[in-house]
Amino acid sequence: MNKVIPILPCPDIRGQIEFYQQLGFEIKGVYTSPNPYAAVQLGNIELHFWGNRKNVPAENSSMCFILVDDVDAINDAFTNSLKAHTGKVPRSGIPKITKVRDLVADRRFTLTDPGGNTLFIGTPVKDGSVNFFRTLQHETFAKKFTVLYDIVYSKEAPELAAETLPKYGIVKDQLDDLDKAKYLLVMLEIQRSLKQPLEDAELKALLKVNKDVNDDWQKIEDRYQAIVKGDD
Repeated sequence: MNKVIPILPCPDIRGQIEFYQQLGFEIKGVYTSPNPYAAVQLGNIELHFWGNRKNVPAENSSMCFILVDDVDAINDAFTNSLKAHTGKVPRSGIPKITKVRDLVADRRFTLTDPGGNTLFIGTPVKDGSVNFFRTLQHETFAKKFTVLYDIVYSKEAPELAAETLPKYGIVKDQLDDLDKAKYLLVMLEIQRSLKQPLEDAELKALLKVNKDVNDDWQKIEDRYQAIVKGDD
């Protein structure tokens, strides 16, 4: 077996392929009768769709994972192409495309198409590599922070993270400056996702004091700026 091609549902075959065209895919074929069907391709990625008006995007649980060599390049290409065609990048609802995020085994983003299909597109992490933003040095709080981080970025559930925050018992004032900065970044991500005011004064103060310490603080600065600008 050399290739697997998912066949995914949608209510409107023409609206479905228009969306993928806007992402940069090539249409391999469209058939409207006797049964709506279409195929699109981008490089080695091939997707097929079948149409039925009874398909409800919000109730669609179909999903697949697409492995790519450079997830950031794909995400940039998709978002730039969408913006060029539609003037915006949909970050919520259906369809939507998320930011790239770091998880345990890969770096990925999520694409939900007009049919409600969920595509996870990612690049595996190298063996032995550590996700800088997902780890704390503090032994007591390291595991709890990892769970919190994964809820925000892997499950994409900032509401759940905010509701369950007290149970993690992470005492911010017991963290060193770098660990505290990572924790504050997650808090800002939750606030941004919930459309709350960003409480960034403490992080800005840490950046001011530590900005020239080492390259780790430049990573913190870059992530902070991405959150503030809504780019990450």
